[in-house]
Amino acid sequence: MKGENGLKLRVGIIGAGGISVESHLPVLKSLDGVEVIAICDQQVTIAKEAAIRFGIHSIYSDAKEMLSNSKLDVVDICTPPRTHAPLSILAMEAGCNVLCEKPMATSVEEANEMVGCSKKNKVKLCTVHQNLCNPVIMKAHELINSGAMGKILHVSLRTYERRDSELCQNKDHWCHKLPGGIFYEIIPHPVYLSQLFLKDPQVGNVSGKRMSDRNWMKNDELRVLLHAENGFGSIVASCNSMIHGDTIDIFGSEMGLRADLWGRTMIMFRPHGQSPKSIGMNNLNLSLQLFKVIGSTMSIVFKAIRGKASAHHMFISKFVESITNNSEPPTTPEDGLETVKLLDLICKQIK
Repeated sequence: MKGENGLKLRVGIIGAGGISVESHLPVLKSLDGVEVIAICDQQVTIAKEAAIRFGIHSIYSDAKEMLSNSKLDVVDICTPPRTHAPLSILAMEAGCNVLCEKPMATSVEEANEMVGCSKKNKVKLCTVHQNLCNPVIMKAHELINSGAMGKILHVSLRTYERRDSELCQNKDHWCHKLPGGIFYEIIPHPVYLSQLFLKDPQVGNVSGKRMSDRNWMKNDELRVLLHAENGFGSIVASCNSMIHGDTIDIFGSEMGLRADLWGRTMIMFRPHGQSPKSIGMNNLNLSLQLFKVIGSTMSIVFKAIRGKASAHHMFISKFVESITNNSEPPTTPEDGLETVKLLDLICKQIK
């Protein structure tokens, strides 16, 4: 993957927090056609730590200074959501392609401005919706498109945040100041996946409730009902879980499936009769699938150790290819805008 004239794409990254050093930088440093030449963070100490860890020579505390001093092809934005729009616009006006962490923006107005800026400056803008590149999501999409699942009836998405996570336990965390509180940070993934599997989903009932004693959170449980042209959808988000994870159930007229996005595993369900033989054969089929899940999980563990199991890796690779090949990014600016629209409607209904 090379830039113009066979040269490497010069990347500057803004934000040196967890998502940057654990997901983005390892991928960017692994790509042959990419060179990360600058890193920027208001906290210079963590920027220096990341620079040492990943061999980045230029360190900045100000994004404008980085853009002025470094000739960049791409700016990767890994900062809190309220900064996404101003930093993306700053980078695009400097002629840089932008990769931006989710959510794209914190309002529809901001997202519209970002789309317009991308078109005006003829640069690519891509929001990181990495689960579009999750193997189980791609397999589910393939099954639906092939007609194997029949008519889609219901899509149920669930996201679980550990109750002892930094987001939940730190009352001063920036996520609690977002529209809709913590949910504006944790439900973008199920929102864009609902848009992948449902045709033009619309927000129905939204219900939020606080189940813990964390009074800095107005709600720590969320339930959303979606109506679509091709069926119903639901989103469940919990901040009281002992585990962190995301799952999806898709039920069609001919087949159903349950997928674990973190475990990269899937179990398929097919119609069966009520006779003991039919029930027995169905249970045998499920048992065989569970046996395969164990083998698949071990394979994923080994791939993860080698850094090859990341949805971020495939997504960011596709984004880089979209620049070098002048093709559509894995998430277009319009895709990001539509997700912000639905996210905004959900969060405005949280009581």
